[in-house]
Amino acid sequence: MMGAAAMLGVVQMLVAQIAAFLAALLLASGLHKLARREHLRSVVQDFARVPRVLAPAAVVGIAALELAAGALLWLPAFRTTGAALAVLIWGGYLVLILRAIALGRRDVDCGCTFGAAQRPLGAYQVVRNSSLIGLAMWAAVSSVSSDSGPVIGSQILAAFALLALYGALDQVMALTPLRRGELL
Repeated sequence: MMGAAAMLGVVQMLVAQIAAFLAALLLASGLHKLARREHLRSVVQDFARVPRVLAPAAVVGIAALELAAGALLWLPAFRTTGAALAVLIWGGYLVLILRAIALGRRDVDCGCTFGAAQRPLGAYQVVRNSSLIGLAMWAAVSSVSSDSGPVIGSQILAAFALLALYGALDQVMALTPLRRGELL
């Protein structure tokens, strides 16, 4: 049976791993938004209903928030702050997704994928964002209640492996199954 100290060590390591994955995701997302500013400008106008004149600043502001949250999540001393900021970011996205679904705008581009493939908004995006919020909340609470350690090399590699799996799942979920009688 595992002792309390050993269990605490495992939890601390797991929290650091989750924080590393969330940090990698936020950093990649922020850089992606900066690299595709023109596309994201139209996304924030159409999806988030940001006025055209404010859209460029909104894209840069959102990217900066994601980059800041990602950077803070890497550092144990600021992990709680980074995780709380991540909760707010993904919570805001979730609200916008739910609003679009409620308004019958499922085909609007939410800008939530790294690839070109897109699928109508629905349960996948809601569950994905809810899961990310839950992971960020767990990282925030666990970082406050325990002395979580720094992210180590193997956790960095695992974070990027999880990021690759996240991207692959995103692309798989965008595939539309062939319907009977439909041709490629």
